Formats: sequence, structure tokens, C-alpha cells
Amino acid sequence: MRFNDKLINKLEKAGGIFVIAIWFLWLWKGPVLNFSLLFSTTLLSIYYLWFGFFLFHKIQPLEILHQHIRRAITPFGIFSSILLGVLMSYGLIGILFGIFFYPGMHFMINSSGIFLIAFTIYIAIYQIRTKKNQNLCRGYYFRIIILLVFLIALRLAPVEKRLEFFYRDYPGFVDAYLEYRENPDDEQVLERLRVERSRFR
Repeated sequence: MRFNDKLINKLEKAGGIFVIAIWFLWLWKGPVLNFSLLFSTTLLSIYYLWFGFFLFHKIQPLEILHQHIRRAITPFGIFSSILLGVLMSYGLIGILFGIFFYPGMHFMINSSGIFLIAFTIYIAIYQIRTKKNQNLCRGYYFRIIILLVFLIALRLAPVEKRLEFFYRDYPGFVDAYLEYRENPDDEQVLERLRVERSRFR
């Protein structure tokens, strides 16, 4: 099978560069760009979820109708590409949880990283044993590494430091979130957190 970039891959690259640029711009400008960050990241997440199979195989959706293309796609390629599309989507949502400090943040970040690492180990074992689908697997590694860098950075950075850096212009939110961590079941504390979060929506 030819592995030249198609329009679907060029859209992925453009979208990925745009989203990462928004992330870094958000770090500079702060929550004023919340909507742009949330919208662009969610859109890329949906793109991976629905088009992962086509992206990783570098084929346009209608090309699957051609018999010679279908024959070139292995069962491993079908399973792994769909699965990674789901994991990439999940990982991007995990990054959003880490940036916005949503409930379940640590679970999302941890589970995203674990799933991606487990998938990488599975791919590595498959490659070593079969020596097949080398180009496909290299594309997997490249994307996984980029996503893991951001997930690991979010996981390793102390919550307090992330709060102070991300929301340095919103001390009320920082205080409300830290209080919520200490008293997660207190309705008044939770309501205060909601009010503070609404200030930069």
C-alpha cells in the first residue's frame, strides 16, 4: 500500500499544529482563550475518533471501496488503527481535564497515559514478532510520543504549581479549587468553585 499523505492526513497535521499552538498561546494569554482551546481540542479529538482508521492508513474514506486497497489492509491494521483513534481522542480529552481542573482530572490523565503506554508495548511486541506493518507502526509511535509528552507534563507538575501558573490572573479560582480539594463533599465549597470557574468562561 502507498503511504503518501492524503488530504485527510494534511488536515490532521494542520489541525494538530493549530491545536498545539492554541495550547501554548493559552499558556501565555490565559483563560481568555478557554473557548478556543476547548473547541479546537474537542474538534481534533472527534477527528481522531471518527477518522483514525483512515488517518493511520493514509487513505481517503471512499478509497476503501477499492478492492486492492482493502486487500492490503491487515486485521491487525484494522484493529490497531481504530483502537489508537479512540485512545488519541481519549488522551486529548484527558489533557482538557488537566488544563481545566475538571472533577476526575487525575483519573483521566493517568488512564490516558496508561492506555497509550500499554498500546505502545503491544505494538512493539507485534513488530518484534512479525516484522510487519512497519510504516503503520512508525506513524503510531510518532503520534503517541507527542500526546504522552503533554500528559506526562501535566501529571508530573504539582497541582498547586499548575494552578498558580495556569490561573495566575484568577487567584479566586486558585483558592476555591484548593479549598475544594480539601473539602470535596462540601456543597458551599463546590458552589464557590462553580462561581469562580464561571468568571472566565
